[in-house]
Amino acid sequence: MRSYYKAYKKVGEIKTSLAEKLGVMCYGYVYISPGVIRHIIRRHNKQLSRNVKDNLINVIESILKDPDYIGTKIKENNRITIEFVKKVDSILLLGMEVDKDEGYIYVSTLYPITKSKIDNKIYGGRLLSCSIE
Repeated sequence: MRSYYKAYKKVGEIKTSLAEKLGVMCYGYVYISPGVIRHIIRRHNKQLSRNVKDNLINVIESILKDPDYIGTKIKENNRITIEFVKKVDSILLLGMEVDKDEGYIYVSTLYPITKSKIDNKIYGGRLLSCSIE
């Protein structure tokens, strides 16, 4: 990472076992910028519980350590997005992107998701049930 990313916080890491399960070799530390923290709180303020908003970094760390579901998608321009889903107070989806040029993974969003949307993503093959050995 470049030196102007000093404000980014390390919030966890994606283990190689999870990366292999995703079928994409994107593993390593995950970072979050202050701007994304502001985005999550401003954009999803009414949807998130007080507990999640007050402990946002800890919630993200717990999702990264033990997700219930994982998924990945390769977008246009070969951008790789990774999704981790976990039930905390509500069911939360943590969205991350991989910067292949700089070689790091960063959080892009966090928001609540309904059980029916999870079921649709599982049925469509975009999410996999996750059990960490």
